[in-house]
Amino acid sequence: MSKIYHRLDAHPWRSGPHHRVGGFSNPESPHADGRRSPAMRKVLVELMRHGNQALDFIPDEHVRTQSAALAGLVSVTEPSLTWLGQACFLIRLPGCTILTDPFLGERASPVPFAGPRRLIPQPVPLACLKPDVLVISHNHYDHLDRASIRALCRTKPVQIVTTPGTGRSLRGLGATAIHELDWMQCIELHEVLFTVLPACHFSGRTVWDQDRALWGSVRIEQGDLSLFFGGDSGYSSCFARAADLLGPVRHALVPIGAYGPPEVFAHVHMSPEEARRVADELGAVTAVGMHWGTLRLTTEPFWEPKSRFLSAPGQADALCMGVGETRPLT
Repeated sequence: MSKIYHRLDAHPWRSGPHHRVGGFSNPESPHADGRRSPAMRKVLVELMRHGNQALDFIPDEHVRTQSAALAGLVSVTEPSLTWLGQACFLIRLPGCTILTDPFLGERASPVPFAGPRRLIPQPVPLACLKPDVLVISHNHYDHLDRASIRALCRTKPVQIVTTPGTGRSLRGLGATAIHELDWMQCIELHEVLFTVLPACHFSGRTVWDQDRALWGSVRIEQGDLSLFFGGDSGYSSCFARAADLLGPVRHALVPIGAYGPPEVFAHVHMSPEEARRVADELGAVTAVGMHWGTLRLTTEPFWEPKSRFLSAPGQADALCMGVGETRPLT
């Protein structure tokens, strides 16, 4: 049985400042939380009217055909990275295949007839993924799709790395083990070290369980290879603090969408420019944009996150992958 332990004996979150009675709270943030403002009501009305409206066009480079996606998986050797849309990546390392925040269904919703609908197809058949480990940053529907997880657990034995309280949404789906890690706790599985780090977000699958499960980001390390998986988060100095404690990462997978309007969402969703800043504060060589170009959760123009991310200032090499695209990790 793999053991969960604190990565360091002393760190800012060891005493649990993010724990509160009945749930959890965020680290420091430069932004106020506007989700209860009058502007939020306008966002909800707009999404109800147009959120699932079909796109006028989809650039060819944004999504691979099934044959091209499968050919990429075969031709690119480990270690490799495949984007499957939103915050879902297939990370293939020697001896361990990891899938992050599995959202492989049609809707990010508790019901099949309403809620945000996937606007971009996912070209890789689920049976071809075969992960050893699922990394789940929090329990929102576009990051934790129970039907996808149940199907994945039928293909082979799967362990799950997640956060305290999120296991409630995962039990009964067939995982061989569910490891719930607090911030700065870690576990080694298949010779890969997983460390859960802070994030500035929220959780909840109903109106009754808001913030009762923790959210987080995850550092993934094998030998000299290191990745940061940002999950879903607003900008916070917590990322720089974690990098000061643990050292830089090579690749940063950072969320770049769902930020509009910023007066509503900046506390919980970073802007593309802030994503570049986070990658630099992590010391990353490569910054990969995610959490965009899959479904509408907010009101910024659908294709805007990519152009803003790639044109923003930053030291790390920035890229946005196509859905189904595989790239080597070096």
